[in-house]
Amino acid sequence: MAFHQVRKDSVIVARWKRADGSYGTKSRHPDTGEYWADAEEAESWGNWMEDLEQRGLAPDYRKRKQQPEPEAADEDEVTVDQWFARWWPGIDLSLKGRNNYAYIFRAHVLPEWGHWPLSAIKASDVNAWEQRMIQAEYSRTGVAQSARTRLTTLLGDAVTEGLIGSNPALRQRHRGRRSGAGTAGRGQEKKAISPFHALVTAERMGVMSGRDDEFIFGVTVAWCALRDGEAFGLQRSDVKFGKIRLDWQLLEEVGEFYRLPPKDDSNRDIDLPPFLQDLLNRQIAAHPDRQCACKPRTIPGQEEQPCQGGPYIFLGERGAHPRRSNFSRRVFQPAVDGWYPDAKGKRRAGDPVLVAVDSTWPGAPVPSWPKAVKGEPWEPRPVRGYQRRPLHLGVNAASSKNDLVAFAVRQGMTERDARQLTREQILARFIRPVPADASVATWLPVEKGLTLHELGRHTHSTWLMDLSCPLQLRDDRMGHASPDMRGMRERYSHVTPESRVWLRGELERLWDGALARRAWFDLHSPVKVLDELLTPFRDGRREPIAPYERRGEVLEFPAATVG
Repeated sequence: MAFHQVRKDSVIVARWKRADGSYGTKSRHPDTGEYWADAEEAESWGNWMEDLEQRGLAPDYRKRKQQPEPEAADEDEVTVDQWFARWWPGIDLSLKGRNNYAYIFRAHVLPEWGHWPLSAIKASDVNAWEQRMIQAEYSRTGVAQSARTRLTTLLGDAVTEGLIGSNPALRQRHRGRRSGAGTAGRGQEKKAISPFHALVTAERMGVMSGRDDEFIFGVTVAWCALRDGEAFGLQRSDVKFGKIRLDWQLLEEVGEFYRLPPKDDSNRDIDLPPFLQDLLNRQIAAHPDRQCACKPRTIPGQEEQPCQGGPYIFLGERGAHPRRSNFSRRVFQPAVDGWYPDAKGKRRAGDPVLVAVDSTWPGAPVPSWPKAVKGEPWEPRPVRGYQRRPLHLGVNAASSKNDLVAFAVRQGMTERDARQLTREQILARFIRPVPADASVATWLPVEKGLTLHELGRHTHSTWLMDLSCPLQLRDDRMGHASPDMRGMRERYSHVTPESRVWLRGELERLWDGALARRAWFDLHSPVKVLDELLTPFRDGRREPIAPYERRGEVLEFPAATVG
């Protein structure tokens, strides 16, 4: 497993094991030349390199460093490396697109083809290369297809430049297999969930973080059809008069956060149902003066510049922007899957989420047990300390005595009494409050493999379809331009204030139904804001609704499996 080291000059370096047993060292990102932002970023890149080494596809940076700059050659002897060096500066791409291109070229195209003369590449060589990637377990329609497409683009421009006569990477039509190549059939199916399941997902997110923020974030994503970058990029000034004015997204690239226009320039106004306006008002009021922790800085020679700081609505506990991978691994994936991902973020590969049975539904997370493996002996871990949970504590079993004493003081204990306790006594009282013999249950999945993008975009679009929402209004809310609405139909169709009022009412109705179904399981919630929203069900003003399926049976997903 990769690791990091800190040099004497305080520079963080990534270390990874090569296939030949030696260790590689890298202090900067090979694409950007930027030093690693932190140890986690360095180790993540090192783990990625080890994975490439195991597949036999890792670029050898030792050789690339030792190689002199290619000398100028005759036009008919130009190599792929030389042509790429001329071609790359003229590419006009967004920041994310440029990084995606750079990754594919650096990891797959140039290590294979960089030293080849353009005129020496044959179609048979390209076909064999693509098959080698597929045999190395890269997705046929993912990395393998993307790498060939990038090579095709590069060589296509070489044809235009007159360096070669034809493009050998161009895929010939009606060649090779048809099945399994993504040419027909279902393809990769996307997921969408009901309003009730979206509410429960948001509640679980709040339970995992221990804050109202993640609950309100999840509800906002689902009921506003937001992409994750659009939701994280919301500022206080964007929410007013019953609308979200969406002109920006917060894009995370190579360890930096950028405030950029939304994807495909899908600027739009999103009408808020009354309940969601109240939730966002509550979130803003809870943090009236909070600014993100970004420090103003400039990257020379780059059009897009990092975030310079601002009053963002959804931030981490310490005022930093949540990183997508970290947020998904610690909050979102456990909420929708019922499993913690492993150290590399792979789903269904870690431990199950355990909750105390005697706590308010859906339960308070307790230290996780290892999953059982068929044919191997199993027993729970002997130490029942919090494992990465709950996030909001800020301390854990590895914290120093001073940090634990400060935490005990925040819980109401005097500093004198806290100092008299040992580390283990503080841990037992505040950090490990779950008895070893406590009854526990596991969370069943809400929807296996659901992504944050699918929670916002695919789920909300499906709701609009179920509501028979007019296509013009649907496109207006999603930021789309449907083919059916182009031409004269687009010119003479308009979204009226009455249709916006209707949609706000329908979305409010979906929320009311989801809340009533949630109340059927428990009239309280460990998430503070949701517990307040359940008050009308506790005092009798509203009646819960049993979440039945069409065949008349109660949905099974919320039932816990007692361990």
